[in-house]
Amino acid sequence: MDPVQTTANADTVIAEGGTLAPPSLTVHSILRRYYSVWAVYSFGGGFLYGVYPLFLRSRGLGQFQMNSVLATYFFVTFLTDVPTGAFADALGRRRSFVLGCSLRFIAFLTYFFAHRYAFFLVAESIDGIGTTFCNGAIDAWGVDALDAGGYGLQKDRLFSRISQLSNFGFMLSAIIGAYAANINIAWPWLLGAAGYFIAGLAGMLLMHEVRAVTARLDLRGIPRMLTGRVIAGFRQGWRNRTVLLLSLANGIFFAAWAPYWLEWPQYFNDAWHTGIWIVGWYFSLFTLARMAGAEIVVRLIPTAITEPHNARHRHTRALRLTTIAVVLGSFLIAAGLGNRHIWLVTAALFGLNLCFGAVMPMMQTWFNASIASDERATLLSFNSTFSTIGGSIGLLLGGAVADYAGFGPAWILAGAISLTAAACLYPLRAVSSNAETQVAF
Repeated sequence: MDPVQTTANADTVIAEGGTLAPPSLTVHSILRRYYSVWAVYSFGGGFLYGVYPLFLRSRGLGQFQMNSVLATYFFVTFLTDVPTGAFADALGRRRSFVLGCSLRFIAFLTYFFAHRYAFFLVAESIDGIGTTFCNGAIDAWGVDALDAGGYGLQKDRLFSRISQLSNFGFMLSAIIGAYAANINIAWPWLLGAAGYFIAGLAGMLLMHEVRAVTARLDLRGIPRMLTGRVIAGFRQGWRNRTVLLLSLANGIFFAAWAPYWLEWPQYFNDAWHTGIWIVGWYFSLFTLARMAGAEIVVRLIPTAITEPHNARHRHTRALRLTTIAVVLGSFLIAAGLGNRHIWLVTAALFGLNLCFGAVMPMMQTWFNASIASDERATLLSFNSTFSTIGGSIGLLLGGAVADYAGFGPAWILAGAISLTAAACLYPLRAVSSNAETQVAF
């Protein structure tokens, strides 16, 4: 029997609180909805990619101030990620996603009208809360709906395709946003606000959740309910060695990459002196590299299910991730050392994004294979929490180095930080299935 052709079973109840896959949908239908929500959400968020640091610089901010604005975003998501993940688990992924899109819509409008540093901090805070309501909600809904519908294939391919689809949406909207910024540097914020408004509508229409028992929103009971789920989520996250090591590696990667995201658009904009539109095309080039990296994962990983904790499969996956982490960090160091040569930097950053596109779907699949359905959104947010901590620290450190010494030394430091992720990924080769829930330290 082909698992992709299996019709969702109306009697299948997911432990997350009674969520069922819509009984009239086949797995193909669920996949189309899953892909569609990701496509619309990604397109809405891409107008600012590449233009964001140029907008902040046009408003008079220095590199450390720019990085501190984005660090505020990471700090807010750190404070709210797990509670909002628990909200998604307890009260529904669709509600969480739609609320998140609404908050991001407000944040983008605030940015459009802002001209002062303090207002940028307010806008980033709103956007951070909105992001955490969206974080994990789409994947948690999609994965659980597919599992309930009988999807029986390895999910490396699924997440790689989603990564490619998302990157295509980012690429298309980034080019539009860059050309719009050539006319008015603030216009991409209006485009982004419209994009998130449409994404929220798509979530309402496509992310159907049916519950065995009707869930009522008890406002007085929410703090107690969320507190219990947050405590359980942290306990489970710290006890699961695979989840913990993957989350630590994710945090290290974000500490290295977060400053780079704000720096490369300024580097190429200043190097070419041809207009902001060049940044949109560079973003497209790097996006194609990430899509190619995701395609490599699709080609390397077999479609048939293998035991997630099978020794050979685990050892091979850990070695691949470790190797990619080392190569990725080396590319970033090379870009820093050759920062006076634009074509060398272009080649190094293309290689960096190729590795990035390969490593993230592999880590995402392994992470999802190591967690239970009823805590999926909470533990996905647990993973994101490490990203926000790492990103915040990296942004402040990288911003100070860039202001003092320039982008070259900042990229060398970021590459050195990225290399340390290998120390978290290499030990995963020896994690046994019996050790998955044992305390890591």
